[in-house]
Amino acid sequence: MGDDAVVKEFEVFKEAMREENLEVQLEITKKLGILAKHLGAETTRNELLPFIKENIDFHDEILLNLSEQLRQFIPLVGGYQHSQPILEVLIKLCKTDETIVRDKAVEILKDIGENLSGELTQELFVPVVETLANEDWFTSKCSAAALYSTIYSKVSDEKKFELRNSFRMLIQDDSPIVRKVAAINLLELIDIMDKDTVKNEFIPVFDNIVNDAMDSVRVFAVDVALALAKKLTEKEIDEFIFKTIETWADNPSWRIRQRLAYYIAELQRVIPFGKTRGKILALFQKLVKDTEPEVRIVVAKNLFDYSKNLRETYKNQPKFEDNFEPVFQQSVMPQIHLLINDPSHEVKLALSSNILALSSLLREECFRKNILPLLVDVLENETSMPIQANMLQNLNCLPTNVDLTLSMHSIKNVVRSLIINSQSHWRTTRSIFVAFMHIAKFSSKEYFAENLKIFYAALLGDPVFAIRRTAPIILPLLAKQYGISWTSENIIPYFNMFTKDCRYLYRFVPMFGIMELISPSLDCSSSESGDKYLKDLKILAVSTNSEVKKGAIKILAKISIMLEKLNKKLEDQKYKDILALNEYICDFKNDTIDLYAGETMDVLKVDNNCDIFSVKEDAILKNHPTYIEGVISLIFREFLFIIETLNDDLIENIQIRSVYTLNKIKQFVNKLNEELNKPWVKESIKLLSNEEMKNIENQVDEELSRKAFEIEEGKIDTELMENIITPSEDTLPDLGNIPELDEGSESSDKSKDTKEKNVSDEAMPLRPEGDITKREDTCESKLEQEDGGPIYLNLQTNSNVDVTGYVSPEPKTVPDNPSTGNDETISKPKKEDTKAEGVKEVNNNKEVKTDEPMNVDESNVSSSSKPSP
Repeated sequence: MGDDAVVKEFEVFKEAMREENLEVQLEITKKLGILAKHLGAETTRNELLPFIKENIDFHDEILLNLSEQLRQFIPLVGGYQHSQPILEVLIKLCKTDETIVRDKAVEILKDIGENLSGELTQELFVPVVETLANEDWFTSKCSAAALYSTIYSKVSDEKKFELRNSFRMLIQDDSPIVRKVAAINLLELIDIMDKDTVKNEFIPVFDNIVNDAMDSVRVFAVDVALALAKKLTEKEIDEFIFKTIETWADNPSWRIRQRLAYYIAELQRVIPFGKTRGKILALFQKLVKDTEPEVRIVVAKNLFDYSKNLRETYKNQPKFEDNFEPVFQQSVMPQIHLLINDPSHEVKLALSSNILALSSLLREECFRKNILPLLVDVLENETSMPIQANMLQNLNCLPTNVDLTLSMHSIKNVVRSLIINSQSHWRTTRSIFVAFMHIAKFSSKEYFAENLKIFYAALLGDPVFAIRRTAPIILPLLAKQYGISWTSENIIPYFNMFTKDCRYLYRFVPMFGIMELISPSLDCSSSESGDKYLKDLKILAVSTNSEVKKGAIKILAKISIMLEKLNKKLEDQKYKDILALNEYICDFKNDTIDLYAGETMDVLKVDNNCDIFSVKEDAILKNHPTYIEGVISLIFREFLFIIETLNDDLIENIQIRSVYTLNKIKQFVNKLNEELNKPWVKESIKLLSNEEMKNIENQVDEELSRKAFEIEEGKIDTELMENIITPSEDTLPDLGNIPELDEGSESSDKSKDTKEKNVSDEAMPLRPEGDITKREDTCESKLEQEDGGPIYLNLQTNSNVDVTGYVSPEPKTVPDNPSTGNDETISKPKKEDTKAEGVKEVNNNKEVKTDEPMNVDESNVSSSSKPSP
């Protein structure tokens, strides 16, 4: 850029900064670095920065952006040796009233100070600190207090002495804000000072803070005490600070007691001596009994950390557990009982988040005797769902040798309760997934199928979209734990059922499940070679164990044959047509599972560090099907049919999702093809004889032609619905198979008598009516309660699904909103009429979509009509 253009640009900048147009000033401030680069280092130092310094009375937003721009100015002014003009501007920013601007300016000054040499620090930076510390206004002094630790270690001993005196003056300043900020920044300064200086000069400073008139300053005496304790010996701690620490548990200010509760675990870690151990335990006990709930909440949150640090103090003793556990049972357990029966809900909630973690500190017998009964008691008697959900979510803290079979009745009741109240407690409901995975670690697949499968199926059909969207993420983990065959038999049939659900939001569920099985969100696999699916088989195919090697090669051959057949099936024109539509999808390309799963995803990733596609030697020796084999089989036998069915759906967003899902399957197949085409695979398969290959082909043909599992007609309502029914009595019905009703039975007669009655008055339907988009058919089925009275359920399916043997010949009158009782007759649309005009006609179906928590589905966005391939 020419000199004239640069000068003109500089003038434009000056005029813009003198005007009061905030938008223009903000825009031009963001280009300040570009202007400085064009002006050159000398002009920037001599003209640009002095202009900014003299005209710095801008809006706070401008000043904040200006601070950000100055961060990159060091090379633009010629290096740190020429940074004086930048420091002068930052000094003025440190004096502003807006805290955010000051903090940003201090942050940049710290960055500059850390990169200065000792000589430049003394020459340029020390005057900055002194200037700010000697100002009258509190803003300058607060900024100065944060800078002492940055320069202290770089200056001479004489200057260090001056800085310490200057800092002590800030501690004694007239302004409480300055004293508070100085107390906070004293921690960093103590950390870099030598022990003798701390003991001789800053013990009196600690006393000043302890005796300050303002509790907002005194509260930081706790922090300073911990910083001092790190520098002092056991004798010096006892002499100078511990007596003061003991008084804080009885301090009139609840803020100081709360601060002590916050640091009680750290206090035990920093002062781990046997002489003070009992005294700190006494402080803990006092805090548990504090009159203020805010104090008890904090101490409850610190239960595990305190117990852990208390245990560490015994580790230097032989058989330390024999010494720690009696103390824990006699002195800590009574406090836990007080907290778990605390009248404050928040206290119990805080305790429930970490009490089960104590299992890592206690031996099994001690844990079973003291903590496990509390878990059962909370699950059975606690009325707060968030507390119960916290307990469930923290089951992952338990070691796998802790058998929860005896507690399963309580766990099942809590899970049932959470599912029933899902709409009002949907965030806590997600904790069930964590509980499922812990239970799966110690229970057999038969036990899980008998006791928990029904609950998982209910969560797949939960009224809240966030739960339905999150539920499939643990499906790959269950498949890995129990085998893909178990998954195919017990879970996949529900996908077929949801495919026929007349509410379109529920027809997304099968596709969510398919996506998770082929591309698990919780998969943590990694490979330097880039292989994802076959990396373990590559190692096992050259194993020194001949049986393992042979088994691995046979699996490779089987995968190769299965994939070849799957490739041929995908060549069908109907699938090609669906795949071709992917380029027309503009409003749905990526999943947002993290948005719906929230912290549940993080917890599951930590607790289930699982390589989903891994293959172990043990599985080969036992001839167990691998995960990858099972997924290919499911795609071939079931998933393609589901996608084909949903692609013919009347709802355009279902079609879009089906296109997306099939393309993900295609990507999965392509990636697997790429790995199978590598030379090592072909060389390995060549080692098999023709007879072995023929046997594998016959095995593949038999497996791929196997009939899909289906849910028995009499079990759909029992296993999926009974857990989310609101019974007419206080007690919940037992789970179990419901006997078929004979046509001539008394119950059957009652069913006929009440058939015309509005079923929503009798029982809660499968999902609340607010989530129903249309009702094509309504089937009535009847469950028996414990008292013998019938419960009528609304099972919403398409007319071609015969669930209970009864299909209403007429469209039912369904309340549009259960709370208002407004009725609206929704008749079944004629599919042939809409198909004639293409997918655009789907908007004429007038499906009603109501709000539900987190029911913002990225796939529920209107898009262009389905194009022809």
